[in-house]
Amino acid sequence: MTPPRFRAVVFDLDGVLWDGEPLYHEAFNVVLKPYGHSIALTDPEYTQIIGKSVEAAWDWMRTRFALTESPAVFYRAYNEAVLELMKQPREPLAGVRELLAELKARGIPVGLASASLRNWVDVTLVGLGLNRAFATTATASDVERSKPAPDLYLMAAKGLGVPPEECVAFEDTSSGIASALGAGMFAVQVRASSTALPPLPQADLVIEDYSEFDLTLLDGVSS
Repeated sequence: MTPPRFRAVVFDLDGVLWDGEPLYHEAFNVVLKPYGHSIALTDPEYTQIIGKSVEAAWDWMRTRFALTESPAVFYRAYNEAVLELMKQPREPLAGVRELLAELKARGIPVGLASASLRNWVDVTLVGLGLNRAFATTATASDVERSKPAPDLYLMAAKGLGVPPEECVAFEDTSSGIASALGAGMFAVQVRASSTALPPLPQADLVIEDYSEFDLTLLDGVSS
């Protein structure tokens, strides 16, 4: 049976293009620190909120630590902490630049679908030197429902002018995979970051790094 071919690629950002989760984890603890020396998000706890929207993550933590302040207080403080930490130099994950260059050379449209806020995405892409790599970017600031709803991937596909069922999505979390699958995309789990989850059975394909991705899945690439 001939494998399907796809005409476009959509990337998640954190944990897919760069190892961003440690920074976000640190930012959560920066915000939590004033509330008590024993209040800190552990590594196992952080895995519970990877891939969630900021609002959903803080809902989880307000319950976990019995925090009574308004959600807006935490959103504002977290935004400031993230932007401050993002001033540090950073590099994409291994193989990202090479894959993006190969996709460009082959004329494959490339988009971004991130559950992060627009200002975080823009700052991150500039810091990574990837701010001109994507034909379209969809962020949590642009949709009513973030991942695991399909809205971000549907928006990215629309921006690329390619039906979602003809797109490959690169993701690292269960909510991201669910979002991509919900949009009808071929969902690839990338396990290249320091916070990589175990292989997710719902993913269409699981790779350890970008060198394992089979470019013959893409339309116009000869096998």
